[in-house]
Amino acid sequence: MRSALFLLVLATPLAAQDNVLFPRFSLVGGSSASDFETNARIDPETSAEEGTLVSFENDLGLDDSSQLERFSVQWRPFARHELAATYFSAPRSGREQIDREIVFRNETYRAQALVTTQWDLDYASLTYTYWLRRGERDGFGLTLGAATLALDASVTAEREDESLTVTQEANTDVPVALVGLQGRVALTQHVLGEASVATLPRVTIEDYTGSALTASARIEYRPVRWLGIGAAYNYFRLDVDVEQLDLRGALDMTIRGPEAFVRLAF
Repeated sequence: MRSALFLLVLATPLAAQDNVLFPRFSLVGGSSASDFETNARIDPETSAEEGTLVSFENDLGLDDSSQLERFSVQWRPFARHELAATYFSAPRSGREQIDREIVFRNETYRAQALVTTQWDLDYASLTYTYWLRRGERDGFGLTLGAATLALDASVTAEREDESLTVTQEANTDVPVALVGLQGRVALTQHVLGEASVATLPRVTIEDYTGSALTASARIEYRPVRWLGIGAAYNYFRLDVDVEQLDLRGALDMTIRGPEAFVRLAF
């Protein structure tokens, strides 16, 4: 009898740690059909004038949707402390005959020029969540984090009445700090819900001044404790002005769309 009671006492804290909402470690891979809105201005290096604010989708023919492959890893080293890292890339291209004059960095592209555009985006983030509440059926936490966006853009123009082909390129890494909230709930024994939102008020970080907002909502089915299959909706918005020595301009970008994902939890 004493042995049975002793084992029960030992098992209680272990069972409390074995919470389906808060796995010790998990890997998530998802595919998202995302919509893009990209408005950017790249100023000339050779003068104080501003470049042309253009919609990369409407003016330059960039794909307004793309299939993103998103990967993340979560690790909870202690009961209320969780670290997470996320990465996705979004290469897009377009080809369009422009109907107005466009100044992009050090080049002026005349109306009727046939423009080929390449826009590559890499996003990576690292966040820390402190779970203010960590229950068996729900949880609520405060999230702090940092993200970086690596942007590479090139614009090449040709005209039928000219043999000249001109190309301008621009690249930069945009740092983003985030603070937000995250919540989780067990809707049933096998169905879990999760929502998060994080923001950066308009602040200046090094040579960047801007604001950001990111949010997601997820629903996940766990047929077994270690496997999750789910659907999510993700939203990301960035509005930033750049004042570097070798690059000046502005970027207003929105990425949003549904996602299907698989989780391995341990």
